[in-house]
Amino acid sequence: MKGEEQVRRHFPISLVGLVVTGCVFVLQAIPFTGIFLMFAMAMAWSVVLVNGSMIGVAIEAIMGRVSRLWLLLPLIFYGGYWTVAALEHSALRELTSRTDAANMQVMTGFDPAHHALVFERDENGNSAWLTNNFALSVAYTVKGNVPEGYLSKRMIERPLCVKLRETRELQSTNVQTSEFRDGEAFAYGPLETRFCNLSMPERPELPIVTVSRKETKGFEKSLPVTRTTTTITMPNGRSFQLLGGVAAPLGWIPMPLIGCGLDSGAARWECGAGFSRNSHTPIVPGGTPYRQASNVLARALGLVSIATEDRAGSDSVMVLAKIVRIQEAILARQLANVDAMIADPTAKVTEWQIDVLVSRADALASHGDAVMTGIERAARLHLKARESGRILARLAAALPPGEFAELKPRLLAVYASAGNDHWLWEVQPLLRRLGDLGPDALPYLINPRASLPSVDGAAIEGLCRVGSSARVVAEPVLLALWAKPNLSYDLLNDLFVAMRRMGISPPPLVDDKRNLFVKLQADGENVSPSSPSRVCAAREERIAREQERIGGVRRHNLY
Repeated sequence: MKGEEQVRRHFPISLVGLVVTGCVFVLQAIPFTGIFLMFAMAMAWSVVLVNGSMIGVAIEAIMGRVSRLWLLLPLIFYGGYWTVAALEHSALRELTSRTDAANMQVMTGFDPAHHALVFERDENGNSAWLTNNFALSVAYTVKGNVPEGYLSKRMIERPLCVKLRETRELQSTNVQTSEFRDGEAFAYGPLETRFCNLSMPERPELPIVTVSRKETKGFEKSLPVTRTTTTITMPNGRSFQLLGGVAAPLGWIPMPLIGCGLDSGAARWECGAGFSRNSHTPIVPGGTPYRQASNVLARALGLVSIATEDRAGSDSVMVLAKIVRIQEAILARQLANVDAMIADPTAKVTEWQIDVLVSRADALASHGDAVMTGIERAARLHLKARESGRILARLAAALPPGEFAELKPRLLAVYASAGNDHWLWEVQPLLRRLGDLGPDALPYLINPRASLPSVDGAAIEGLCRVGSSARVVAEPVLLALWAKPNLSYDLLNDLFVAMRRMGISPPPLVDDKRNLFVKLQADGENVSPSSPSRVCAAREERIAREQERIGGVRRHNLY
């Protein structure tokens, strides 16, 4: 008992917190146990354990439970920490003062009426920020993967936003709209409901003023600093530099972090110890931690800020005219690419997108015969021309009814020659359209390859398009598919509509734990052999009806 009191008199009990911290660190260093401790946030336990030990030692020393010399431990710990923290904050104030003074000297002479502002890189969304909040109608970013070489950024009114989003042929044109929020923090401000941002391929027409950014890491005395240098280069070659970046000073409350974690980038287990830092403290002065650098750039460019209520979107007529030119340029490129595929189906495909061409019935119809020639060549070459063949087959499936019907003998001939491993059985749109060729297409639509999950049961729609004349041949196939367990609702709906249009009464589902049969009956109650073939695109029809129901628009009876 006396020995135990002697130990307590020489060593504070509070030191057990440091011992526990060490033990936890050792356990974290072992990946097997460390992974569980990582999920339990064990690295942060040291904040409580170390500070608790230091405060406990001080209390024990003051109360006389241990020698008052133990007060030196917390005094050194906190005194040393606060001394370093004070020096770092002093260094930050000096750096901020110098940076602000240097930036205030920069005036570029930029004029939005005579210059085009181009960002070489736009990681922080500066282009959109400036067009949303300053008198700058358009800004550009360098974009190497579009033929124009640039993307323009401008603000447009909400009705035009909605119109562009609903235009399906724009999906592959790099014409994109996006919402934005007010306030300097992107994620937390109120949503702007009158405007949206528009990004599209566009080459600047005015002399270019380039904005580039370089980042370096280093120290200001002991203060870790990530410096950024923004260079503004005028059309005459003259350049200006703006300074910025972030520092990582120590906070005023010591937060020691001791532990291990998984570095997913390097795929390794890493351990370390150190104090938590305020790592995103801006060097540029400002009232909030956001957008100081952007505001410094705007000031150097001489841009005038605009109030939220004074915003004005770009002229809609002008924007639509530019988008039409983009579509025409893309159409020309897609036609040229298709012509190259037709001439040599084995050539490497450089452009997969054909959405603009598909949306232009006039241009596509005039290429119907040539597209079929390309399909025939690709079909003979089989795997050597698989990529080109699939693209050309998608184009054939998009042809208007008259032009598609003219290809009937040639399309049926290529399917007649295709083995079960041929790429022709992989083209969903064409398999779905085969039904428009009538009963002569049935031998290919009942081929099991045409109803595989990999093509999402495409032949079901094809059989539906043939109609009641396909009933005798198609009924066993459809009923066999109908009886399979765990089918998705979309596939069941396709089958239900196909059978109803052929005059087949779908039997109740064998295992209907999800009670889907009642919903299928409700969705397809008006389908009959007299329904037009467009009802066979059951998913599209159901989605369209749902969208109109939500929008309060009354849908015409399609049946």
